[in-house]
Order: sequence, then structure tokens, then C-alpha cells
Amino acid sequence: MRRFALLLLIQTAYTGLQLHAQAFLKMAQPLRTEINTSSARQYFSGRTCEGCKVLLNNDSIYVYPNGVFALKRDLKPGKTTMVLSATDSTGKFVSRTYHFYYNPPPPLRVTPSFRIDYVTISPKSNATLSAGDTLRVRMKGYPGGQATWFNGTPIPELPAAQTSGIAGFYSGYYVLTEADSLLDGKVNVFLKYKGQSAVLPGTFRYSFQRNTQLTARTIDDQTYLTISPDGDRLGPEKMGYLDGDVLLHITGREGNHYRVKLSANQFAYIPESLVDTMTVTEPAPQSIVNEARVWSDKQFDYISVGLADKLPYLSTQEVNPGKLVVDIHGAMSEPGFLPETQTTGEISRIDWKQVSPDVFRIAVSLAHNQPWGYKIFYSDSNRLTIRIKHQPASLQLKDLTIAVDAGHGGGNIGTAGAMGVAEKQLTLIMAMLVKVALEKEGAHVITTRVSDVFVDNQARLYNYRQLAPDLLLSIHMNSSINPVDVKGTANYYKYPFCEPLNRYIHNRLLETGLADFKNNSNFNFILNMPTEMPTALIETLFLSYPEDEIRILDENFRLVLADKIVQGIKDFLQEAGK
Repeated sequence: MRRFALLLLIQTAYTGLQLHAQAFLKMAQPLRTEINTSSARQYFSGRTCEGCKVLLNNDSIYVYPNGVFALKRDLKPGKTTMVLSATDSTGKFVSRTYHFYYNPPPPLRVTPSFRIDYVTISPKSNATLSAGDTLRVRMKGYPGGQATWFNGTPIPELPAAQTSGIAGFYSGYYVLTEADSLLDGKVNVFLKYKGQSAVLPGTFRYSFQRNTQLTARTIDDQTYLTISPDGDRLGPEKMGYLDGDVLLHITGREGNHYRVKLSANQFAYIPESLVDTMTVTEPAPQSIVNEARVWSDKQFDYISVGLADKLPYLSTQEVNPGKLVVDIHGAMSEPGFLPETQTTGEISRIDWKQVSPDVFRIAVSLAHNQPWGYKIFYSDSNRLTIRIKHQPASLQLKDLTIAVDAGHGGGNIGTAGAMGVAEKQLTLIMAMLVKVALEKEGAHVITTRVSDVFVDNQARLYNYRQLAPDLLLSIHMNSSINPVDVKGTANYYKYPFCEPLNRYIHNRLLETGLADFKNNSNFNFILNMPTEMPTALIETLFLSYPEDEIRILDENFRLVLADKIVQGIKDFLQEAGK
């Protein structure tokens, strides 16, 4: 019954694709025929009828047996016309005419007359700043002038040797002091040269945070810190998650992120929607660590220290040997603090250290080379607890719980290849195949979805952090704007203790003949974020690459992929047990 359901799903995905052998063009890219671009390299990908011949400006284009084609061309400046045509066996043809308007970026030149061309000031967003923060400026204008900005501070002109031989670049910085509390608005940049003067304001508005006692509390345990307020399509790079009601000291704001001071030498950012702010009139009491508790139960080891408030913390992990390091920011220990370590299942040693005047470190050496996950939270009021998972008593699949996440779903279709089958359909098929293969080995499998429904990523994260399976796999397909050269299988992970699981799965997937798109570290995907278990993001292949797409649409190849993923898990378990 399950196999029939999978076949029905893929057959549904093919609906409308098995067209009769009459010439047609169904494009994946480009979708428009009038294209303004600043890039010389352009890509075409799409499909036509099986057996059709495809030409681009009378050049014959290779067509895969399923009718898919992909190619790249380089443009010359100006207008370029390209005619793409498909001809079937009867001589009937269709064509599409593309007009490209390629305007390459103008070459960098010395500003020919007195003026300021542009000014860039960072932070590159509206920001609230405080004493000690740095404003940075870069300006291009007429060379040889005298440039100044905030409070009349000079902006030095850079040597032409540092600017590709082009004179007229000015760069500088300014560190704010308490005397700059009147800062409020855009910052002007001035340029003078032989009696001439020019002024140009920066883009963003800056203000000075006059209330230095602004604090915040995290709203729940889904709250995270980032290294900056800016990021890529996955958002700013996350530093780690915090428990609810953690005290944070706000020192500024950039865009919709607060900047928080964790300790004297450590800052982070947090989205404003994840905290409640307040103004305090009295300083927080000092957190002095003078006692610790260590205990164990059947599944976990615990370390607990008492603090005066719920302070922020950051953690890292190591493999071979297994180690967990937790830094509590704003805490200090009594001189000579060295509690005894009780008999535990996974902890082999604890080192307590004051690494700076306001950062207290707990370094936990583990009994095994492979950490199996941990969670940090506050319990019993202001007691910070570190819960460390024991290595499973048995590393046989039949004794483990494995989570299998099918990426996307519902209105979130993911990507699609030239054949038009959505990623959400293929990830579900692959997840079900992996589930079946794992269950044949006796594993208990939990899933995100078993049908085409939308599941919010935050809900996925929350669910698996609560369930804490032994392993978490998230299955996806990759995509690139370049359908000609970019291909292959890839794995992604965030934390070092997840690298071995991803490496063993990746090595097995390479046995299928897929190209190597590497096992990639420090990836910001949301299901790479849990620390409660080893996680793996499996980007099986590139749907945008025709040969990879042909493979994933083949039922036998999907079965091979599922088998290789399970073999990779077995390899990981075997190594972890040594």
C-alpha cells in the first residue's frame, strides 16, 4: 500500500509532462524575453518534446532524452538578439525571440570635476548607537581635496596603490564618546578644494542612546543571538539559542535588531520581536558562582550552577575527543572554586575557569568521542542547567529514534527543475523511502509530514527540540541559476559535533556517481540549529542540473539514494561506537 502511494504521488507529479511529440518550448529560465542585465553570462534551461531538435541562433543545442536542455552564452555590450527554436519530427517548429540589453558596469575612473560621487557610512541601516561604537565612512570624489565629516573629523584620502590606481577615495572612522550625545539624524560629509566646497549626507539616520540602563528579557526558548543584523536568504548568522527570560543589556540598535552587550568584550544582536524591553534604575546584582551540582539519570548527565539572574550564555562542541564548552557571560566565580564531579554516564571531567573578569567557563570532557547532544536551560529560578545526553546504550538502528524531515510542503514548493516537478514532492517521496528503509532495520522513525502540507520551519524546530530524537535528517534538493556547471550532492551542518554524521552520509551518496558539492560547515539552516541531537541537512542533488534531475525522477535511483543514506547512518554509528 505504501509503495502504491509513492508511485501515485510521482505519477501525479508527472501529470501534464508526457506531452505528445509536437514541438513546444517550456522554459525554466529565462522567463522574460526582454532582459536588461549587467552580467555578460546568461543561462537557458527548459524542455521540449522528446526527439525535438533545439537551435539557438542556428547553433544546435544538446537535448537530453527526456527533452530537457541547458546552455550558457556570453553577451557583448549592447543589444543581443537570440532566437531559440524547437522542431519536431514532422518539421513543425516553435520559436521564441529574446532581446538582451547588456550594460556592463562602467570602468572605475578618477572623478573628472570637483564633486562628491557617493558616500557610504556604516552601520548601513538606521541605528541607535552609544559611546564606544564606531562609525565608518567611505567616499569617492575629486582627488586631492580635504574631506571631513562628523565633528569636523578629517577623512584621509587613500593612496592610489590601495584603490586599483584610482585616486579620489577617502576612508575613515570615528569612535563615539559620551560628548556625542547630540547625534541625531544623517551624517554629512564635506569636501573642499581650492575654495570650492561640496557636501553630501549619508543614507541612514543615527541617534545616540542616552539611557544606558536599557535591558531586555528573552520571550521564550526559541530566542536566538546573531553575529550581525545582516545576513543572506537564511537570515543573519546565528550564534546560538537562549532560554526564556534571559537578561540582556541593550547598547544600541541597527534596523530591526538590538545590539546587546553579553560581556565586556562580547557583543551580539537579537531581533527586536524576540525580547521585551524595560528600563532599570538599579544595576543587576553580581552573579558569583560558589557552588555547583552534578548528577545523572538513565538518559542524561546534568550540571547546574546558581546565578543572581538569568544570564546569557554561548556554547561550542568538539569531537575526538568529545567536549562541550559553555561560557556564562556576566558571571564570576569565587577564588579557588573547584567542586567535585559526581559519578556520571557521559561526563568524564569538568574544568571550571574564569576566562575573563566577567565570563565564567564550564568545559566538560565527555566519555565518548562523539557527543550526542545537549540542552542549556534555566531551572529552579536562576539556576543554569546543562543537560548532556548519554550515548545510546545500543547503537543499532533497531534501538534508535530517527527524525526524517521532508523539506518544504504545501504552499512552500521549494525549487523545481526543467521538468517542472516541485522539490516539495520529491523531498516527501525521498523522506518516505528513507523512513521505510530505516523501519526495515527496526528503527523508530518520526516525520515532519507524510502528505503535501505546509509546516512552518519554527514549528519544525520547536517540535524536534522537544522530542530530541537520536538523529535528525532533513532532506532537500538543491538549485542554482547555473544549470550547466553546478551539480552534485551536498551535506550541510552547523556545529562540529554534527560533522561526522554528515560526512558519512555524504561519502555514501558520492558512491551513486553524483558530483561532489562537499560536506559544508557552519550552515545557517534552521534545522541545523538544535543542539539536542546530531543533525544532517541532505541536499541530495541539483534539480536545476538536467542529469541530476533525470536521476531523481528515476524510481530505482531514488531507492539507491535512500539505501545510501541509511548506509551512511550505519557508518556513523559504527564509528561512534569505537
